[in-house]
Order: sequence, then structure tokens, then C-alpha cells
Amino acid sequence: MTFYEMADILNLSNIPIENLVYRLLYSYFLIYKRHGNRIPSRDEITTFTHDETRGCLFDMNGIKSDIVYSTNKPIICDSCVQRLTTERVPINTINKIKEEVKKIKKGMYYRLADLIKKYPIWTLVLSTISALLIGTIGSLFATIIWEKLLK
Repeated sequence: MTFYEMADILNLSNIPIENLVYRLLYSYFLIYKRHGNRIPSRDEITTFTHDETRGCLFDMNGIKSDIVYSTNKPIICDSCVQRLTTERVPINTINKIKEEVKKIKKGMYYRLADLIKKYPIWTLVLSTISALLIGTIGSLFATIIWEKLLK
């Protein structure tokens, strides 16, 4: 894995570089467990990545821009879970890591911005209703306070 140009690609999608580091740490830990608590040597043939981009920790990311799919809400795909369990990684370890990688996501501001981009009409309707409600409630409070001060 190289970090060359990765920061630029992730910045364009508003994904922190830390997500890439977390993704790598989790995948390397599983590789370590898969090989019997040791790092495989460079001479060993390893098949821990897959060519398809699935948003999985083990995506090869032959096209660098595909890194955004596995650094925002990454998963461990079913075929990788199958391989890990057949190669001595305890299922409870896999399940624990699956829960932890759910926390790897964009910041709240950028998730909201993506939601607004995805549903612009609903966002406009919701903001209009919210503005009317806040205005009405503010007017009611002002009226109540004004009447209490005058009496």
C-alpha cells in the first residue's frame, strides 16, 4: 500500500487520512492472525486481497480512486469472512473487527452534507418546515413574555 496521492484522493471526498490508516491496521491485524500470529514473508504467496471493489478491508484498489469505497464505512465482505474463518481466524475476532470498522466513517458535517446532496428537495422541505416552526414557537414565547411583563 502506498500513501502517494492518497491524501489528495481522500480530501476530495472529505474522508480523513486516518480512515485509511485504520483500514490498513485492521486488515494487517487480520492477515497477522490468518498466518498464525506472524507476518507473512515477502516470498510467500498470499491471496488476502480481491480485485473487485466491494468496500471491503481487503479490496486491492488497483485504481487508486477506489480507495474512497473502503475508507468510508468499510466492511469485511462475506467471501473474506469465509476465507478468514477457514484459515484459523476466530469468528469472535472477525465479528469484533466488523463492529469496530463500522466506526470508520466521514465526520458528521460531511455525512450531513452528503445527505443534503443526495436529497435536496427533502432537505429544502424540512428546512422550510423547521424555519416556520421555530418562528411560530419564538413568536408564541415572545407574546407570552410580553404579556407577563405588561401585567
